[in-house]
Amino acid sequence: MPPNRLATGNPSSRVVVGLGNAERKYARSRHNLGARAVTEAMNRLNLTPAAGLVPVPMSRSGFVLPDGFMNDSGQIVLKAVERWRPKAENLLVVHDELDLPLGEVRERDGGGHGGHNGLRDVMQRLGTGSFKRLRIGIGRPPGSMDPADYVLATFRPDEFEAVNAAVDRAADLIVEFVRAPAALL
Repeated sequence: MPPNRLATGNPSSRVVVGLGNAERKYARSRHNLGARAVTEAMNRLNLTPAAGLVPVPMSRSGFVLPDGFMNDSGQIVLKAVERWRPKAENLLVVHDELDLPLGEVRERDGGGHGGHNGLRDVMQRLGTGSFKRLRIGIGRPPGSMDPADYVLATFRPDEFEAVNAAVDRAADLIVEFVRAPAALL
């Protein structure tokens, strides 16, 4: 594993990463829930969502939206960390979570990747897993469905209400994170 890229940093920097796949066909998939929530937060902050690094004007902070595939998420996150140099507690990675019920939103400090390939790549490239996470529950796949197929599938109409509420809640937390004074973190 490479050296810990979050061992030092600027206490005023905030970086928010929305994990997902950049390809249009995956935009509404379960695996893109992190990117969807970050896009909503950016809209609330009057920022224009775009693939890659999006700076927050008049700050040393920014947002990251997918510019490739989920399994290669670490590459763009590493670029953001090198650019804005956040401390570990000022990097927030927003992602879908199989082990949470559909629509549940939970914050977490550090941890493992839990089999999430996007998180695995981020941790590998940063040399640490000690960053904040915002996990959005997508639930477990039904029956014997392959988890890989499940995460790339779109939501069913009966799930829309729970998913939209989760995205709304996550966007609130993301905006709060970005606006928090350095002394509170």
